[in-house]
Amino acid sequence: MKNLKQKPNGVENSIGATLRKCSLLLFTGFFLLGAAPVFAEEKPADETEYGFEVYLWMPTIQSTTATGDRVLITFGDIVKYLDFSAMIRGTVQSGRFFGAADMIYMGISNSQRHKGEFLNKPVTGKLKVGLDAWVLNFIGGYNLLDNGKDSFGITGGARYLDLTLDTTVKIEDTKIKDSTENGSGWDGVVGLKGRHNYPDGHYFNYYADVGGGNSKLTWQAMANFAYDYKKFTGIIGYRYLKWNFKNDAPAMDDMRVHGPYLAVKWTW
Repeated sequence: MKNLKQKPNGVENSIGATLRKCSLLLFTGFFLLGAAPVFAEEKPADETEYGFEVYLWMPTIQSTTATGDRVLITFGDIVKYLDFSAMIRGTVQSGRFFGAADMIYMGISNSQRHKGEFLNKPVTGKLKVGLDAWVLNFIGGYNLLDNGKDSFGITGGARYLDLTLDTTVKIEDTKIKDSTENGSGWDGVVGLKGRHNYPDGHYFNYYADVGGGNSKLTWQAMANFAYDYKKFTGIIGYRYLKWNFKNDAPAMDDMRVHGPYLAVKWTW
C-alpha cells in the first residue's frame, strides 16, 4: 500500500492511546465488506450469460500493527460503527471464457467523549474518527476443463484498495485536530477456480488466488455451495483473505480476514 499522506487542517497534537485504538478499529473495519468471491457461473458453449449479485460478508478481523500490537475485531464490533455499505458484483460468461467486476463501499464512524482537567478546570474532550473504504476487483479467466459436470480454470486480474481516514479532536467546542489520511494500492493476482454440478441443481464452487504489487503479498481462498431457484440463486460460503503490507504502510504489518458470507444472484 502506498504511503498514507497526512493533510492537517488544524493544530497537530498527540491524541494518545484512545485515538490510536479507535483509528485502528475503523481502519481495519472496512473488511466487513471485503472483496467478494469472483466465481463465474457455468454456461453451455456458444451462449453468453450475465449475472448481478448482492452479498454480505461477516468476517473476523485479525491484524498486527506496525508497533507490534495484535488486534481482534468481531463482526458484531464492526456492525456497531457502520454508517452505510454497498456490495455488488457483475459477471459474464461466454463459452469457456468468464469475467467478473466487483465493487465494495463502506462508511463507518465512531465518536467518544472523555472528561479531564486543564489548568485545574474540568473539561470535556470529543474524539471522532470516520472511514470511507473502497475495494474493487477485476477478474478474467478461461476454463481448461468443462465437461458439464465439472469445470476447472485459470484466472488473472487485480484488486484495488482505497482508504480515507478522517480524525477530529475537540476540547469543549474548540477543534484542536482535524486531519485526513489516505492510502491506496493495486495488487495483481493469479488464481485457480473450479466447480462441481449436482443433478438436483446444487453446485459447489472453490477459488484461490495469490499476488502482490503495492502490497508485499496478498492471497485468498474460498468455497461456497449454491442452489439455483427459478428466479435467483442462493449462495452460502466461507472466505479467507490475507494481506502482508510493505514497510511504508504505517498502520499495519498484516491483515487476516475470514468468515462466512451470503449472496443472492440473478442471471439472464
